[in-house]
Amino acid sequence: MILRAAAASDVGHRRKQNEDRYALAPELGLYVVADGMGGHTAGQVASELAAEASLKAIQTLDGAAATLTEKLRYAVASANRTIFSTAEQRPEYAGMGTTIVMMLAEGERAALAHVGDSRAYRVRAGVIRQLSDDHSIVGDLLRRNQISEDDAKGHPHRHVLTRALGVRESVEPDLAEISPALGDVFVLCSDGLTNHVDDHEIAKMATDIEDLQELCESFVDLANARGGEDNTTVIAARCCPST
Repeated sequence: MILRAAAASDVGHRRKQNEDRYALAPELGLYVVADGMGGHTAGQVASELAAEASLKAIQTLDGAAATLTEKLRYAVASANRTIFSTAEQRPEYAGMGTTIVMMLAEGERAALAHVGDSRAYRVRAGVIRQLSDDHSIVGDLLRRNQISEDDAKGHPHRHVLTRALGVRESVEPDLAEISPALGDVFVLCSDGLTNHVDDHEIAKMATDIEDLQELCESFVDLANARGGEDNTTVIAARCCPST
């Protein structure tokens, strides 16, 4: 079984620059989306550092006797350290940070790591499952059943993160191993998509649109058509037969 993947990213209609970054490294089985935050160009710097450091970390561990989750934990720690130390050395980048969601696949297995509110989904036989929990104030309230899904969409603190990469000297990612099946479509995305496109719409599009590049661009186009208030970045990866 192999993963075929595509990606798309767009600045949207409201922002002056794209602070999202992604990395596709199919030769390593690595797929990364990062959504930066910070003044001026700091968010853009943070997300770029996150993507680059994660890729370098996984390259370093290629062939190592470590589990997929151990490799992702190392990649997150490396990216966090890179961003944090850069912010310490460059006052103009003080306080910068980024979300990150990563998938690492090898053979019949895959693993996920994430920090922040960028998301990972699996669409299987038309049914969508969110594989990540938002590290945000609203995400915490939802998990405690203190607000409804409808309340969450208009909550004044819906973009306030409780965990981000690079803001502190260390960070704890959520890690999970998963078992992909043939035909599964994995969607990694920044909140520019999920702010405008509902889960059931993601599932339908991932089921109906065969071409992965077209799928990613359709996600971005729909988010922009509904306001494009943020940068939108999407990776779509489908599990295909290896022959």
